[in-house]
Amino acid sequence: MNIQKLMKEAQKAQRKMAEAQEKLASVSVEGSAGGGLVNVTATGDGTITRVKIDPSAVDPEDIEMLEDLVIAAVNEAQRKAKEVQEAEMGAAMGGLGGMGGMGGLF
Repeated sequence: MNIQKLMKEAQKAQRKMAEAQEKLASVSVEGSAGGGLVNVTATGDGTITRVKIDPSAVDPEDIEMLEDLVIAAVNEAQRKAKEVQEAEMGAAMGGLGGMGGMGGLF
């Protein structure tokens, strides 16, 4: 195995990973709960950027329901962000051949 070729491949992979991470930060995903009463927007890297709550979801007598809706919407947004991450990182690591196992480090 040619160590120089391996080093070039590693540098190329590092550039692709950096590009993928930049792209993830600019991608937007949304999660919702309660039929759209609570909407959460996140970046592709999982950072929550917005929470929107329909006023009809606010019941002073049942704050626990609203809390549950927020949690559900956040979880959905983060699940979608993870799907985007896996797809983007998989594409970035795709050309590495035997080094593909490095994807688990991120």
